[in-house]
Amino acid sequence: MPERDNRFKDLIEKYLANSCTRKELEQLLSMVENEANTEGIAQTLKEYWAKSEQKSDLRKSELDVKFALLMQDAKHETPVVSMVSAKRKRRWSFRYAAAVIIICMLSVSAYFLVKQKPEKQIAKTENIHKDKNDVSPGRNTAVLTLANGTSINLDSAENGALTTQGNSKILKLNGLLSYNASNNKSTKGLYNTISTPRGGQYQLILADGSKVWLNAESSLRFPVSFTGKERKVELLGEAYFEVAKNATMPFKVKVHGMEVEVLGTHFNINSYDNESMVRTTLLEGSIKINKNNSSSLLKPGQQAQMNKSGEIKIINNVDVEEAIAWKEGKFQFDRADIHAIMRQLARWYDVDVEYNGTVSSHFGGTISRDVNLSQVLNMLHLTGEVTFQIKDKKVTVMP
Repeated sequence: MPERDNRFKDLIEKYLANSCTRKELEQLLSMVENEANTEGIAQTLKEYWAKSEQKSDLRKSELDVKFALLMQDAKHETPVVSMVSAKRKRRWSFRYAAAVIIICMLSVSAYFLVKQKPEKQIAKTENIHKDKNDVSPGRNTAVLTLANGTSINLDSAENGALTTQGNSKILKLNGLLSYNASNNKSTKGLYNTISTPRGGQYQLILADGSKVWLNAESSLRFPVSFTGKERKVELLGEAYFEVAKNATMPFKVKVHGMEVEVLGTHFNINSYDNESMVRTTLLEGSIKINKNNSSSLLKPGQQAQMNKSGEIKIINNVDVEEAIAWKEGKFQFDRADIHAIMRQLARWYDVDVEYNGTVSSHFGGTISRDVNLSQVLNMLHLTGEVTFQIKDKKVTVMP
């Protein structure tokens, strides 16, 4: 190992033991700030995470904070998680910053980026995850309402056949609901609705083989089987669709007075009432957006945004991974404000949110939706821009 890497390792040990002199700390910060040391730094941090795996969660949390503070100091009061500082000319490369952050946050498999005022100091984080008020992540839960008004709680229903409606047998299997044709009885005019609460999600396979992933606080109204010249469903909330191809029977999604028309494709629709617009993001194939006798054709990588006035704007080269991150079990943000982030957290963790003060920073990053709420909040807290209090399923956001 090169001599400088040995020196870096020695300084890291002293830093974690709180025994660095001021001169040693300055030397360590200089080494961290030098991009040429990337490989040595990454390897040393990996070794420390390997050693810490047998230690308690508290120890890991302390390491998170120490490394975050170190990265901040190395950037002269701007955290390493900052991609660009508006008031400073120097900047770290994204590749280097991301590599260090991923390693530093390994204990919760997450990193967060923040664009913030450079003079802002990182605050020492509290052990939010130790709070008795911590909230567990959402799960596969939904209610199926049949055409006759009967409701089936899919939590308590056993796996297997639930019921038969006309020519469709309804099957449940571990978070998946499937409609399978079984006989020739007519089901024309029979519509069912599947609804997820806050803190819930569910997957559905329609009678034509189309797959639908339903996000939290959402509902889909759909026919038990598809007949006639089109396949039409109605959405509230958010869903990701993989539509089975059928050139003779277009698939249509009705949402907030707008209609999304497809033959066979993959796309996501976010239509929550408390969001500023309805976002339809196309991943594969093509779709047509119909509204007030006008239409727009989307290509993969484009997003249609309809505001509250019904005006539609087409955005090119959107981050499709961000749009469907929820379906992949992740939160993913790109320069999102705290209100947009908290709306997602409120839906998934079934909490209420209130604000005590103003947080103007924008955040970005990725973290699993399988972790407790406190772990997501801790990652945001480490930026030094925001702090939180959890009490009785209410989160208070403070600068």
